[in-house]
Amino acid sequence: MTSNIFQDIKDRVNLKELVRYYGLEMDRGGFACCPFHNERHPSFKVYEDHYHCFGCGEHGDHVDFVQKLYGLSNIEAAKQINKDFGLGLETGEIAKPVMPRPRKNDEFKQWINESVHTLIEYKKLLAYWERIYDPRSPIDKVNDRYLESIHNKAYVEHCVETLLFGSEQDKRNFYETDREYPKRIKKRLDELDAVSRKAPKRAV
Repeated sequence: MTSNIFQDIKDRVNLKELVRYYGLEMDRGGFACCPFHNERHPSFKVYEDHYHCFGCGEHGDHVDFVQKLYGLSNIEAAKQINKDFGLGLETGEIAKPVMPRPRKNDEFKQWINESVHTLIEYKKLLAYWERIYDPRSPIDKVNDRYLESIHNKAYVEHCVETLLFGSEQDKRNFYETDREYPKRIKKRLDELDAVSRKAPKRAV
């Protein structure tokens, strides 16, 4: 059954929804700034079943996007999509998490990949908190999670923008000055995992 997981993902997940989930903002025409090279003007086009960058030539489908964005193997990328979108696809032997094997002298790249995933997840959580805990009137008690979203969202968005679209020097500067920040966020997400992140979401 594992041989069909790639096609199952294509059939069940909208590619535009997938790239948005992983932090890519598109205009109405489906264009975005390419996450695989530094650019100021969008040349990354997302179609129904594939993407193509007219700037650097990157081309692929759902699994290719996640694989390249986070430095995973194609199997690990499929497993990540299966988990993030709650598809419940049978993955057989690949169901157990497989850690990417660190490459020699590749600590910086691995840090970027892990940090991007963590910060995008936290960014989505802050946006959710800001929406559902927004005080409806001046007399409402302000929820701590609303305050956390207001205080942290700007810096988190800045970090994500830097790691996805910043220059190599911008990324190096972040690494040198605040490399522990994504680790602190990962710890925060782990602490929330058993409570808020697993609680049923209510419509607003």
